[in-house]
Amino acid sequence: MASPSHPARPRRNLLPFAGVALILLALFNGWDAMAALIDSPVVTGSGRYVFGDLHSLGWTVLALAVAQGLAGITLLTGDLPSRWFPVAVLCANVFVQFVFLPSYPAWSLMIIAVDVAALHAVLTAPDGGGRS
Repeated sequence: MASPSHPARPRRNLLPFAGVALILLALFNGWDAMAALIDSPVVTGSGRYVFGDLHSLGWTVLALAVAQGLAGITLLTGDLPSRWFPVAVLCANVFVQFVFLPSYPAWSLMIIAVDVAALHAVLTAPDGGGRS
């Protein structure tokens, strides 16, 4: 709450950051998906998967990558009514990264950190406009 001696500062609009972060996450997840779909030795090192086989995981992550790219574009265009789509996509990516956590803990934790930063940017953005 602002006092007379300390006026409230306007909130920064971090939606462009979130849009770029979503597009980068889409690229990272796209690379992970392609590695899973072509049976890359990088991904097949641990042969146990919770949800189906490696190919189903690859297709799921590829679909998520496409959704992340679309969500990033909607944020960069300043489409405020569709802010909940990027929130849903970022939350879904956090859960998907937990699947990769046993195999690639550092990579998964880095991606989760970017997800959380982008979520913060989307959820704390001012309501007044998509661009600043």
